[in-house]
Amino acid sequence: MGKTFGEKLRTARRGRFLSRAELAAPMLRERDVSLLEAGRREPGPGAIQHFVQQLSTAPGTLRRPGGTASPLYLSLSASQAWDERSYRQCLDQALAGATAALAEQDLNEWWDLSFLAARSQLKLENYAGCIEQAQLLARHPLALRRDALRARARALLATAYQGSGNLVQAVSHAKAAVAAAEAAPAKGGVVLVEAYQCLAAALTESGRVAEAWEICRVLLLPLLDTVPDPTAAGKGFWTVGNVAFRRGDSTGGQAFHQRAASLLSPRQDLGLWASFNKASASMRLSSGLHDDMTLDCMQRAQAALAVVGESSSDTLDLLHSRGRWQHLRGNNVEAVILLSQAYAERERLAPQTAAEVALQLGISLASLGESRQAAERLQESVALFLRAGATDRSGHAKALAESLVQDCQG
Repeated sequence: MGKTFGEKLRTARRGRFLSRAELAAPMLRERDVSLLEAGRREPGPGAIQHFVQQLSTAPGTLRRPGGTASPLYLSLSASQAWDERSYRQCLDQALAGATAALAEQDLNEWWDLSFLAARSQLKLENYAGCIEQAQLLARHPLALRRDALRARARALLATAYQGSGNLVQAVSHAKAAVAAAEAAPAKGGVVLVEAYQCLAAALTESGRVAEAWEICRVLLLPLLDTVPDPTAAGKGFWTVGNVAFRRGDSTGGQAFHQRAASLLSPRQDLGLWASFNKASASMRLSSGLHDDMTLDCMQRAQAALAVVGESSSDTLDLLHSRGRWQHLRGNNVEAVILLSQAYAERERLAPQTAAEVALQLGISLASLGESRQAAERLQESVALFLRAGATDRSGHAKALAESLVQDCQG
């Protein structure tokens, strides 16, 4: 649904001191605006133009052009495109809107639209483009004056670096995001929760699971029951569950993921719900869980992605999970087929993710007695983990590779 659009519309309306009835008239009803702002309805044809006209002519508003090239029109259109997962369209409109806002010397709108453009780059898996845009935002005078803005930009940088496989930079920027969020006036809000999540995720991917768990236990978990936004809280419990799984606490991981599942709604954000189920299946499989719940997670993710659209990384992640599932069920021939398909496209994955695929493929090959090929895949996994900066995670793969090499020589 249209959560991003709704939040943007509500902010614009309140900033101009309009009631919902005033914004709606004469084209819509007050209830229509209420549903749109709540993210429970998508804007119909002509709605954005109507809202721009009403907002641009509100009493006391500085008179500016309100047409389809205005920052406001482009901002609302970009927000709608984001909700529809049309990230290329969102990127184009956000960049055009940022240019228009800069021409009108509206730096706040410029920052917001530039940030949305950077988030779109991340969704399009253009990590270099996201990093370039986020670096500009993090260093901008607005962000230097406002801790919350700087925290958001640094967290986005951390996520982009993690996606590109540079985990050292990911941890560094995540720590900077936490420092900025802790200095922000609204300490304890969603920005701080997101910064802690970002740092926990980067540390976990780097293999620094004990540090990540301390962030979750001491800082993140105490905040989650106080967050008014259920989606933000759900994402927080999702992160805590991931760390619990990685530290070998399968029971805790399942419990925290269950809490996340109770807060993340497919009605509110089907794409996020798909990502959660995909990730939950992966974490369960990494803990050796190949039960009905794990299968349900994979099937829910597959069904939801069929509706919202499946990216190349989604496809490879699901191949990886299905390969793991088959291995755990003892079907190693089928596991090798699936994992080999994912392995063939490993250049599309972040190094640490490609390392996981190579590791699992090596384990499945070893189960079939293909020790030499298995050792090659495991050695490649070691190199990929090291390339990403996940030195701790390379140790397990290295031990398995050395064991297989000895078997081959023996």
